[in-house]
Amino acid sequence: MGCLFVFWLSNDTANDRVSFQGKSSFVLHRCCSVVLDIPDQVIRVFKADQQSCYIIISKDTTAKEVVSHAVHEFNLTGAPETYSLCEVSVSPEGVIKQRRLPDQFSKLADRIQLNGRYYLKNNMETETLCSDEDAQELLRESQISLLQLSTIEVATQLSMRDFELFRNIEPTEYIDDLYKLDSKTGNAHLKQFEDVINQETFWVAMEILAEPNQLKRMKIIKHFIKIALHCRECKNFNSMFAVISGLNLAPVARLRGTWEKLPSKYEKHLRDLQDLFDPSRNMAKYRNILSSQSMQPPIIPLFPVVKKDITFLHEALLNLRQLS
Repeated sequence: MGCLFVFWLSNDTANDRVSFQGKSSFVLHRCCSVVLDIPDQVIRVFKADQQSCYIIISKDTTAKEVVSHAVHEFNLTGAPETYSLCEVSVSPEGVIKQRRLPDQFSKLADRIQLNGRYYLKNNMETETLCSDEDAQELLRESQISLLQLSTIEVATQLSMRDFELFRNIEPTEYIDDLYKLDSKTGNAHLKQFEDVINQETFWVAMEILAEPNQLKRMKIIKHFIKIALHCRECKNFNSMFAVISGLNLAPVARLRGTWEKLPSKYEKHLRDLQDLFDPSRNMAKYRNILSSQSMQPPIIPLFPVVKKDITFLHEALLNLRQLS
């Protein structure tokens, strides 16, 4: 399964601690209520004896800063300068790879893979960070299926990621895209957000089609319907549409035996979700929900509709100019 999530916390935290970088308290605002000036990601840092702590960071937190916090959390007496942050990963064949991260290395939560760990290493010692036994445990932990993940958490993480992409789009990018301009600033953020809907759509289909067991396939479909419902609660209409589109792709829709096993309750949920994006009357139902007084920001709109509206507005202005 592709790694689409910023973080999740292990249920087994009896021997783990959480460090709050520069804050005495931290609340993860679900449903994309993102506060931009506080840390909003979590990484887990290990020592060679396999003790660990959780450290809350931002995307700009550097490896050097993480080392400083980890030294404090582990109650180590040495100066932070004598330690470094290392990434240890294990290949499917069991090969252990270790590398020291540069002090200014950032985006740590985004870079770590399921088969990897961050370790605090004493630069004055030649200790083995990850034994063969620990490597096998890491491999086992990395074998996570979609059904093991909370549907609320998946929807939240999708929404946080999509909102981060959406809010980075500059207004000029829409103009550059509309007029096909090759400006200095470009429209990279817009293109990145535009690609998200296809990525998420095909992710849904691939998860379902990769499962050979019919009953498990049905459970995965049910799981995605729950995720779409939670995306609606998060006001993430882009991911909600992507999930529904993935369920409607022909290779998935043809799985007649799988769909027959789906409980009627979830069939109704899916029909209700599809009804929201009814294309009749220029997607009136979707537009009515978006314009209702109860719909307050942050909202992640359906991007194809945004792009269509900008294009139609541009063409209408051209026609008005020609008439005048």
